[in-house]
Amino acid sequence: MEFSFESFVYGSFDYDAVTETHSCIWLREEKMDIGGGRISVFDIDKLKDYPDADVVTISGLHQDTFEYFIKTYGKQLRAIRFFKNKFIEDLSLLGTLPQLEYVYFFANQRVTALWDMTENESLTGLCIEDFSRLSSIKGIERAPILKEFRIGNAIWSKMVVDSLMPLANTGVERLSFTGHAIADNDLSFLEQLPHLKVFDFDANLFTTEQVAWIVANFPQVEGFALKPKYDCELLESNENPVDVPGVIIVGKRKPALKVKGNEGKIEKYVQAFEALKKKYKGVPYRDAFRF
Repeated sequence: MEFSFESFVYGSFDYDAVTETHSCIWLREEKMDIGGGRISVFDIDKLKDYPDADVVTISGLHQDTFEYFIKTYGKQLRAIRFFKNKFIEDLSLLGTLPQLEYVYFFANQRVTALWDMTENESLTGLCIEDFSRLSSIKGIERAPILKEFRIGNAIWSKMVVDSLMPLANTGVERLSFTGHAIADNDLSFLEQLPHLKVFDFDANLFTTEQVAWIVANFPQVEGFALKPKYDCELLESNENPVDVPGVIIVGKRKPALKVKGNEGKIEKYVQAFEALKKKYKGVPYRDAFRF
């Protein structure tokens, strides 16, 4: 499989379908528990046997072993998957790695801020999932060439970020937010993202009006929820649990409907969405949604 940010995030870039194994180096405690374990310097130093390796997954880091790992091996790597490193507190040393291209984080309970990305001159992809104490993305604006940014939840649906405004005037092309909410509810940052091509979010994150505003003013931007409805499969009933065609109406508190018997209702939602697009076309966000 081609090595891309997508395949890197999902860990599929090195998967061999024949042997059903992964070849990427995974540094971890030998008998790691479900929480990620606690990696030792000895475990980290296994990387000495792979001087040409430039992609690695690592689990069980605490602050001291994180600093040892970055200081000792960081400049060897172009992509790092931090998988279950719950007790790292300070990510600052990542700012010393100018060759780093991709970074993926899953599960942390201590980090409250990003790092200074000014010197990360090769960083094009960053994904952060299930960080229970991170509410600000300030610092993201300092990444010189960041193209893809994903933040939110993979397991727990609890992340609330203060704002996505730090993304304004960056070169981000692909953006994904899978958290619970954006506290300031301000989408005006989109007006200052001239290179954006994809914006993905949950179908019930924003109001229908907000989604219609995005679609009306940024027709070049794609996203699975950038439409009036999202096709899906639903159960016929609890008594007859078979899949039937359904749709999720996009927008906060909007319903999921089986297609059969609801054709007229679905069409009304679609027409209402089209009317909202006409209403908001060319209207600045802060005029359309008074702050």
